[in-house]
Amino acid sequence: MTLAAILIVLISALAHAGWNLFGKKVSPSGAFFWYSTLWGAVLTLPVLLYYRSFLFSLDATVWWLVLATGFFQATYLSALAAAYRHGELSVVYPLARSSPLLILLVGTVFLGTAERITGAAVAGIVLIVAGCMVLPMHRFRDFHFANYRNLATLFALLAAASTAGYSLVDDAATERMRELLSGTALDGEVALVFVILQAWSALGWLSVGLSVQGAERRLLRELATSWRSTMAAGTLILGTYALVVWAMAYADDVSYVVAFRQISIPMGVAMAWYFLGEKLHPPKLAGVAVILAGLLLVVLG
Repeated sequence: MTLAAILIVLISALAHAGWNLFGKKVSPSGAFFWYSTLWGAVLTLPVLLYYRSFLFSLDATVWWLVLATGFFQATYLSALAAAYRHGELSVVYPLARSSPLLILLVGTVFLGTAERITGAAVAGIVLIVAGCMVLPMHRFRDFHFANYRNLATLFALLAAASTAGYSLVDDAATERMRELLSGTALDGEVALVFVILQAWSALGWLSVGLSVQGAERRLLRELATSWRSTMAAGTLILGTYALVVWAMAYADDVSYVVAFRQISIPMGVAMAWYFLGEKLHPPKLAGVAVILAGLLLVVLG
């Protein structure tokens, strides 16, 4: 990874950890994420209108990828909300954040880009996943695979698969956009426009999902008065991911960016300890140390 990619992802990870700290005060649901996505899309609409000339340069391939990434993003948010309803944040979050790394490694093999990933980076990714698995435990003897055979794990893994899906799609889409807009748009502008398009696509897919869920529609009406919370979350979510997509332009493989994003996990642990007074159990400290070692290998790789 280049220094530019590292700095961009660091800022993004800090914002992501901050959004999760903020999000703990509001119960996650499809309705909450619908409002958050709506705010993100609406607030950035003037930006999209400013760059409207870019849209006429995009081909059918890009628009199909925008449709696909919106589906993966909507599935990710819906699955994450369901996982949080069925399980604890400290178990769901590491699973949902770390599992995409393994999925992306498999994906790079099928896409023929595996040669871009070094052995050190692969070792780092494995360490990050291992550290995330240990992180939620209060005691080392609490680690049992039976703890992960539940609906929370199922939805967390679905969220992880969706993360891997939109990461691969976004990398392909922005690469194609950079080709089509070469000489007329900077990498940051491409990232910003694409993420706004992704937000509108995800909003459409989320709307389809909510239309068939009575409980979510009722919650949608209840959350109408919580516009400050949903607006803040939407702004952070969109801004965070715009930085990630931008960083993809500076990395040899999307797996590097997705792996280094996991630095938000130790950031989140530190914020939870400082702001929420959560305990730093030995497995949590060990997990953070292993994750940091894995991140170092990814950067060096």
